[in-house]
Amino acid sequence: MRIPKGCNGYIRSRKMREIVIITAILAVSVGLFLLGYFATGTKRNLLTVFAVLGVLPAAKAVVALVLFVPYRSFSEEAFAQVKEICDEGGHLYSDLVFTSQKSVMHLDALYVSGTEAAALDLSGKNAKKATEYFTEYMKKCGHPVHIHVFTGQREFCDRVRAMSDNAEEESPELAEFIRMILV
Repeated sequence: MRIPKGCNGYIRSRKMREIVIITAILAVSVGLFLLGYFATGTKRNLLTVFAVLGVLPAAKAVVALVLFVPYRSFSEEAFAQVKEICDEGGHLYSDLVFTSQKSVMHLDALYVSGTEAAALDLSGKNAKKATEYFTEYMKKCGHPVHIHVFTGQREFCDRVRAMSDNAEEESPELAEFIRMILV
């Protein structure tokens, strides 16, 4: 089952999907090479060319896997705790990995209500970069969002609770934009 971007478990699912893709493509490529070698007795045949070309999509999948390896999905228990706080006004995203020109960033959760956003970065490594990136990039693209990035779950939950009390509906354009910038 494929989990969409921005949903809890996406990183875990994406890692497994890339591993399956890599394994399948490499198995087919090795099979083609061996079939061509045993059928003709030499490596110089058309099946060897197909086997080598088959490695290219596997290399792309390896790059995607390497991008996701350092990050973990937000735990189910923590996600359930945050989800319980949220109401129907805002939107909760989870397992966010996005790139800027300078770096790759990971946020465990993001709650958006109107033009306000609260993000959770449990590692604490991306708080400043994510704040700058989101503020600047969203303003540039016509979606001015004021974001607060928290490194502790309690502070994040308190902010989400406060935002949920006077929640505004998230615009469909902003939701689509957030899904678009995710890797």
